Amino acid sequence: MAHELPYGTCQGFYAKTEDVRDVSSLTRRLAYTREFLVVVPSLDAQELSKLMLPTGEIDKNVQYFEADTYSLFRFITNQYFFEKSQYISKLSRNENEVDNNVEALFNFLTKNLYRIPASATMQIGKRLEDYFTIREESSLHLTHYMHPYKGRFHPKMVRALLNYVNPRDKGLVMDNFAGCGTLLVEATWMDLDSVGIEINPLSALMSNVKCQSLTLDPSTLKEAIQGFLNELRGALRTPQTPLNGATPLFPTRQVADILNIEKKKAKIPRRVTLSFKRADSMEEILIAYDLVKKIKNKPVREFILLALSGTISDVVRRRHGEFLEVFRDRLHNLYLRIYIFHKLNQVLKISLGTSITHAADTKNMNMIGTESVSAIVNSPPYSTALDYIRNDLPQLTILDLGDISRLEQEMIGNPNLKVYSFSLFNEINELNPEYARLPEAAKEIITALRKFDRTKEALRTYKFFKDMYPALEEMYRVMKKGSKCAIIIGNNHYKLDSDYKEVRNDDILKKMAESIGFKEDRTITRVLEKSRAGMIRYESILILSKPSEDLSKRLSGSAPLESS
Repeated sequence: MAHELPYGTCQGFYAKTEDVRDVSSLTRRLAYTREFLVVVPSLDAQELSKLMLPTGEIDKNVQYFEADTYSLFRFITNQYFFEKSQYISKLSRNENEVDNNVEALFNFLTKNLYRIPASATMQIGKRLEDYFTIREESSLHLTHYMHPYKGRFHPKMVRALLNYVNPRDKGLVMDNFAGCGTLLVEATWMDLDSVGIEINPLSALMSNVKCQSLTLDPSTLKEAIQGFLNELRGALRTPQTPLNGATPLFPTRQVADILNIEKKKAKIPRRVTLSFKRADSMEEILIAYDLVKKIKNKPVREFILLALSGTISDVVRRRHGEFLEVFRDRLHNLYLRIYIFHKLNQVLKISLGTSITHAADTKNMNMIGTESVSAIVNSPPYSTALDYIRNDLPQLTILDLGDISRLEQEMIGNPNLKVYSFSLFNEINELNPEYARLPEAAKEIITALRKFDRTKEALRTYKFFKDMYPALEEMYRVMKKGSKCAIIIGNNHYKLDSDYKEVRNDDILKKMAESIGFKEDRTITRVLEKSRAGMIRYESILILSKPSEDLSKRLSGSAPLESS
């Protein structure tokens, strides 16, 4: 029974088999399905345990009925509980409330299914169960919420695509444009091992913490957080002896090396400093960062570091309270999400996959072995992508998370026009091999943009396709023969004079991929409603396969597409 309508038109499925099978993979992996039913001839105890035991608990996420000579099983998918836990996070202030609300969630579809919920338009007075009836595609449940991030994957779509390109419960799956780690989190919950490649160190940190913090023991994590906050309170409040008789820099704070804090502050860009609403927030954040670096337990250290990064985003953009108050609230919220997952998993019994994201360039994935990846799902930044560097600049600079200049130059699809050197024109004008091998459709749009004085956009478009060639070649190299990848990409539209010119990114990438050796499996397209420079009107899912027999004739330094 479909809870949300997926891509396509199919809303239900029927299947028949002679075998009694373990259906735990369905409860663990299904995406756009709230529940499914299994009808079998009445089973003996051994057969019953074979079908039911891996899936959870009776009257929690499984129900069992008998009539005449048949048995009926009702299985509720993990995805349903994950998504609805978003409301538990919003409405629970402590562990006791989480316990009660998780129990309410498990009871809802088995004991309270027929209660009449409050109106969807009701603004106040709703009970938790009323929120469980809301049909929406939640995307910020559990560790998906860990840190603010624009342009994220939708978890349910990622899960469905992963089921298509890797239907087996084994193998290594990859997102080589990992972003904030949505694919990796979903793979982890599906008991699939995963690897991410992400050039932005902050995004790589997000991905790793989102996946790896799921294995942290909640009580150990809570104790570590409380100990850190106590130490931080002391650092911010203990008077500091003046240096060389001078007026103390932080008269109400203690820190290991005040001079280093001041030197660090002096190196932070002025536009970052001016973005803080409270004058003392910068110093407090630097003191907290100095203490975070001293935490010996790496998973805990990275968890608190990511919370600190999220707090920086909060105090710059969203909240007006004191830093310590905002930081404490964020740490508590993230801790409760780990606690909620463990409470859910007492019933769901998920065995987590392992995941690691490398802060590296997808154009050179030398840490990934050749033919070691079973499937890829990714979404490359479009040539008019969000400015991830500008969005994350306060965190990147304050927390020493990356070389900003290098990131701006090497990040694929960077919309910041200042990074596009006019030396790229020399490659175009001189028919450099990297330009010459582009499909004709790519060359046509670059020529059109130049003709109508959209010089920077022409350079940006060329740089995007130029960079995507080695990225696709690396994807081809690491994929196993016979495996599939799904690439989600939008089509740009530029206004040239009085008309719009469409950039068929999906078709261009498909031709590039085919020149490397990929074969098209299928392409799915949907209409979007977005409006901005180079606006995205269509989004496509390009599904490619690597042939069982390697047909690649061109890798790096390959001949132009037209000569093939």
